[in-house]
Amino acid sequence: MGRSARPWWLALAGSLLLHGALLGGLTWSLPQWQAQPESLPIEARLMPAPPVEAPRPSLKPPVPPSRPKPVPLPEPVEKVAEVVMPEAAADVAMAVPPDEPAVEMPGPEPEPASPPAAEVEPAVPPLNPLPPRLDLRFQVRYGPARGEQTLVWINEGDRYTITSVAGATGLAGVFYRGRFVQTSRGRIAPSGLVPEEFWDQRGDKRSSARFDAAKGSLTLHPAKGAPRHFSYTGDVQDALSLFFQMALTAPPSGEQLAYAVFNGKKLRHYTYDVRGEEILETALGPLRTLHLARQTGDDGRFEIWLAIDRHYLPVRVLRVEESGAEGEMAIRAIDFPE
Repeated sequence: MGRSARPWWLALAGSLLLHGALLGGLTWSLPQWQAQPESLPIEARLMPAPPVEAPRPSLKPPVPPSRPKPVPLPEPVEKVAEVVMPEAAADVAMAVPPDEPAVEMPGPEPEPASPPAAEVEPAVPPLNPLPPRLDLRFQVRYGPARGEQTLVWINEGDRYTITSVAGATGLAGVFYRGRFVQTSRGRIAPSGLVPEEFWDQRGDKRSSARFDAAKGSLTLHPAKGAPRHFSYTGDVQDALSLFFQMALTAPPSGEQLAYAVFNGKKLRHYTYDVRGEEILETALGPLRTLHLARQTGDDGRFEIWLAIDRHYLPVRVLRVEESGAEGEMAIRAIDFPE
């Protein structure tokens, strides 16, 4: 009896347990064993995991163009609940400030580009020095007529005045009465003479001209008639200043010289050939001269000799008209008044 009752009780207990599981369900699970570290206690922190259905949004914030690019954050850990950190390590992690965008250090500023080199104009040769006053006396002939002419140069600072007085002598004085007077006034620039006013008086006839270098214009007021206007570019000389412009700038650097010249009536453009040095016999004795000759044109022939050892002053001037009439100026004296 005792042996047969034990299996019955065991069967009854198993039946009760089976019915209870079917009616109420099991609320327990098998225990899971995990090895624990022996040195430090473990703290587990549960964090909600991102939803699986929606695509994971990018944690990289948009970078505005003017701000430095931030350092991207690390990808989130899917199973945060399974991450364990020792207590000591957790304290260190809490002391670290949250990540901040990385600031890019500015690089060296580019050196400013050097301005383009300005074009250097060729240096103007210095002018030959002239005394404050010069008196040049010439013997003049024009065809059969004879006369005298005086050129007076006066320099006051950066201003100049040139006066020419000519008159007939001998028998020619009986037929040619009166004097022929011309005056040129202006300033002295680094490049030479800049005429501003010119007067011409032949007996009782007078004319004048004014130069405007800034506008490149010349206005002639003749003895009769309305004013006449001329335009020019660059430097211009008149019939008197041309002689001293050559003296101030000699010797020329090239084989030709070009001038715009106002002869008292018209504005003409002339080119002179440099023919080199010549020994010229004069009333002052033999002189070393620089010979210049104007290229032939409708104004006839014109040549000039400059005394090299006398400040390159004119000592002979020869002019031949188209009609064949010939005029000459030959030096007689050069004075240097105090």
